[in-house]
Amino acid sequence: MDRIWSYSRVSKFEACKWDYVATYLWHMDLAKGNIYSFMGSQFHQEMEDFYNHEIGYDDLYKQWSKFVAKWESDPARYMFDTVKIKNGYIKNLNHYFQHTKVMTDKAVNEKPVRAIVESDKGNKYVFVGYVDTEYTDEDGNLVLIDYKTSSKSSFSKAKLPEKSMQLRLYAMAEHQVHGTPYDKIKARFDMAKYCTVHFKQENGKWKTSVQERYQWVEKMRKKLETKLKKTDLDPITIEEMIDTACTNNDMDNLPEDIREQFYIENHFIEIDINEEDMKELAKYIGNKCDEIVALEGIEDLEGYLSYTYPYDPDNYYDKKLCAYHTSDYFKKRENLVDDLPPEENLDEDTAWLFGGEMDKQQDDETDEIMNMLFG
Repeated sequence: MDRIWSYSRVSKFEACKWDYVATYLWHMDLAKGNIYSFMGSQFHQEMEDFYNHEIGYDDLYKQWSKFVAKWESDPARYMFDTVKIKNGYIKNLNHYFQHTKVMTDKAVNEKPVRAIVESDKGNKYVFVGYVDTEYTDEDGNLVLIDYKTSSKSSFSKAKLPEKSMQLRLYAMAEHQVHGTPYDKIKARFDMAKYCTVHFKQENGKWKTSVQERYQWVEKMRKKLETKLKKTDLDPITIEEMIDTACTNNDMDNLPEDIREQFYIENHFIEIDINEEDMKELAKYIGNKCDEIVALEGIEDLEGYLSYTYPYDPDNYYDKKLCAYHTSDYFKKRENLVDDLPPEENLDEDTAWLFGGEMDKQQDDETDEIMNMLFG
């Protein structure tokens, strides 16, 4: 236990061995960043300011709007791949900062935690991290919140065990240090781009649907049509009312009895926390640390990496997100040039060339990797 570890260090090792070595062993200045880490950092900063009582609820959206305006006016700004991705991302977070549910005024933000894991070889490693938001709910459960600004497709049931490692490690830390029973720890992702829509069915029962925030009313159009057709309103008025509601992305213009049948909340993804899973996680991370130490002991690291992990220009992470492979150093060495036009030059007539299913595929892949690295 001769060093303090962070989960981001293990994540970087998993994502790209080159990036890990360049950052932690060669100490290269690769802090180039990208649009997702840039936006994500601002998002987390605002939530920290709010829960530290440095800004009020109404200031969340105001501060975010000023940040976006400043970013858009900067000619050297980080770019999204396409206008479509940019618009959806910004609109969703606009809505989040205007409508997010406040946890509790007693919530603690950036709570430092410490965990110790042990590998199969008996090597112990100390991890230190920071919980985005932590509080105790009305049932006495310790609730750990991790904010995510990425797509929910990256958090499918199959991917969740991998995606939740950091958050589960923090739950392990609270259990080790404070003795909090695992069944009294609730860990969840706050998926900022989405909201859970609650709507009343015709049989009187409530149901939920998860939607992107900026278009949640549009996604309820057919349900609104069904409900409004049962009123005395004429078809033209109904259509106009629904169009207005969808345009405004709220139901303020609809009859009260219709509005009362819909409401939205933050969309949370719950993480199962149990003792058996924690033991497996501790062993997995401990063994991964053993791998990292072994890699660090290789004498000719550059030769080893070149042979074992060659650059893949068709890999979206290597080409777009890896700090090492997108660095000026690497591009100059390999004589590489960017081949996508700047986002600001993509108008409505040309954006389609970079849209459609490829947008979805790249957005989801980007989100998955960015969450792993920048959590």
